[in-house]
Amino acid sequence: MKYFVAIDIGGTTFNTGIFTQSYNQIAISDKDKIRNYKGEEEVINAIINQVSNLISNNDINNSDIIGLGIASPGPLDPKKGIILNTPNLTIFQNYSIANEFSKKLKLSTFLENDANLFALGEWYTQYRKNNVIIGLTIGTGLGFGLIINGELFTGGNGMAMEYGLSPFEWGMCEENVSIRYIRNRSKELYGKELSPRIIENMWYEKDPKAIQIYNEFGENLGFVLSHVINMIDPQIITIGGGLSKAYECFEKSMLLEIKKYSPSFNKNKIIISSSKLRELSTMIGACMMVESSCKTL
Repeated sequence: MKYFVAIDIGGTTFNTGIFTQSYNQIAISDKDKIRNYKGEEEVINAIINQVSNLISNNDINNSDIIGLGIASPGPLDPKKGIILNTPNLTIFQNYSIANEFSKKLKLSTFLENDANLFALGEWYTQYRKNNVIIGLTIGTGLGFGLIINGELFTGGNGMAMEYGLSPFEWGMCEENVSIRYIRNRSKELYGKELSPRIIENMWYEKDPKAIQIYNEFGENLGFVLSHVINMIDPQIITIGGGLSKAYECFEKSMLLEIKKYSPSFNKNKIIISSSKLRELSTMIGACMMVESSCKTL
């Protein structure tokens, strides 16, 4: 049997999965936190060890691994396998991660934007009957991926859909549509910085300040998505990333904001929903990327 290995590197955590050629999960590691390590080299060694241990613990030979796919926040240069000046992964700057991992693990290694791979995995597992799918990841940052007619759209230079880095009246787009916003608003309203999970729990307890925070967050996200819907006119928007777990908290205010500005959303049955698979979709997308990349070598 042949296998794919997928690494999902986020702004704060990383973990590894092993999959069959049919994209069935064999094993997934626990998540490790980047903050547990000091500097680029320690983080790289920790990821390498995580991958090696997962392969070894499942009695898999390197010769049976087709390749390794890395999902990372953008912007990236996926053609060269380089993480660029990525604001949500500052420990890696202009780092040739694909080449480095290929050398150390003796595996063909490929890199792609995590939101792109999330969108690809979501399309493959749930939305193949649809022609235009947007995958949205909300966590440390805000990422977008676009699937058109079953193909990942990456633009003319491989760096399309970096809308989270675009300028808005409040600054960079993702400043008000990410975990940072939840933490910053909690500090303003409660006098101390609270995690999104705590605010989510307080929302369910009908705490007025928690409701205000997620209502404002939903309005911000809806405003951003109205731009995207008006440009792309997708059939599906599927939302992943850590904050997608709080989807119920911001869904209503998000949809109300979209309705203000998006004619297509009001006229057509555009589905917006929280992902059921989240990180698993990203890893499946990474496996698909490896398979496609290996065919073109």
